[in-house]
Amino acid sequence: MDEPTIQEFKQTEIGLIPEDWEVVRLGEILEEVDIRVKDLKDMRKDVNPEDLTVLSLTKNYGLIPQARRFKKRIATEDVTNYKVVRKMQIVYNPYVIWEGAVHALRTMEVGIVSPVYCVWECKSNVDPSFIDRLLRTPRLLNEYLAKASGAVNRRRTVSKEDFLDIEIPLPPLEEQCKIAKVLDKIQQAIELQDGIIEQVKRLKKALMQKLFTEGLYGEEQKETEIGLIPKSWKVVRLGEVAYNFLGGGTPSTKKTEYWNGSIPWLTSAYIKEDSIFIDKGERYITEEGLKNSSTQLIPRHNLLIGTRVGVGKVAINLIDIAINQDLTGVIVRKNVVNLEFLAYALLSKKAQDQFKSKTRGTTIKGIPRADLKNLLIPLPPLEEQKQIAHILSTVDRKIEIEQRKKQLLKELFKAMLHKLMRGEIRLKEVEI
Repeated sequence: MDEPTIQEFKQTEIGLIPEDWEVVRLGEILEEVDIRVKDLKDMRKDVNPEDLTVLSLTKNYGLIPQARRFKKRIATEDVTNYKVVRKMQIVYNPYVIWEGAVHALRTMEVGIVSPVYCVWECKSNVDPSFIDRLLRTPRLLNEYLAKASGAVNRRRTVSKEDFLDIEIPLPPLEEQCKIAKVLDKIQQAIELQDGIIEQVKRLKKALMQKLFTEGLYGEEQKETEIGLIPKSWKVVRLGEVAYNFLGGGTPSTKKTEYWNGSIPWLTSAYIKEDSIFIDKGERYITEEGLKNSSTQLIPRHNLLIGTRVGVGKVAINLIDIAINQDLTGVIVRKNVVNLEFLAYALLSKKAQDQFKSKTRGTTIKGIPRADLKNLLIPLPPLEEQKQIAHILSTVDRKIEIEQRKKQLLKELFKAMLHKLMRGEIRLKEVEI
């Protein structure tokens, strides 16, 4: 790939672009498509309106089935006024286009979208995949935001006229296709990583179910209050394997002297499902903030459990950390239970079902401290606990490695998008 010199660029109304690129308005390369479901009876016969999938437009995942996004169909029963969109036609939501809600349909041949959305087709002088990527570059997102009008932020719209008036840099068609292919390849690699991560997560779920039901050695099982467990295991209450349960709080945000100190502080929102470890704070408080609030400092190598918001979330704090009112710090008897095993046991289906059944409240739901102490967990011999924790932590490390690979690919995509769309990397002489 060529790195162009400054002499190969020219100054235009949108800044420097390669000499052989043009500046065009979106209106010169896009034309609106407004075909409704009700129009299909009088038009092409290759589509049965009843078979059409209702699609939602998302900023991160593009056009996806509405049932996948919301776990159910939320469209009205009468979709006769919905717009038909075909593969590689471009759809945008005029209310949130500046957030990236502008995508081409890539995953199916045809679908239908809300009448609120605008549907566009590329003219023959441009590559639809290139335009699809270009429309989500930072410069274009800023253009949409600048052109949005309206009093209420989430109801501000970009008119079709303003959208079509936006100027873009346009390489020759052959280079457009090459740019699109490079970006598509990186995107495919990201999607492949998503599949790998999902497979490993399914493996972990199956392993947890098997290990917390059958144990490591396939020994005879017995029926207990929490279902089948190996005969040599016990069922104990969480309070039996912990010294203490500590609540949390939030220092007053009105007092600046309580914040931006050196003491890590955490809410349940910061605990992610992909890791059982916490090694830094979400925010940091001062000694004054610690002394003048109900937050408490949880000594390192204990458990943090979501008991108010994010009920059932579990993490091991690798550092001394203060917590807010949504969390409970559990000081664990490490001579009785392996800390990692306990964390995984509390994340197992057996324990999570108990969290759900014991959650109380209407506006803010939570689990009372007494119920938390009485939570039932399976307890194998200590050596078996360690082996089970080792197996599951190995799977977690695999997930972490694959997620890191995905993040690197996303960063590569972002960098290539920036450089290719500005002509800083040229592909005109490259065979792709």
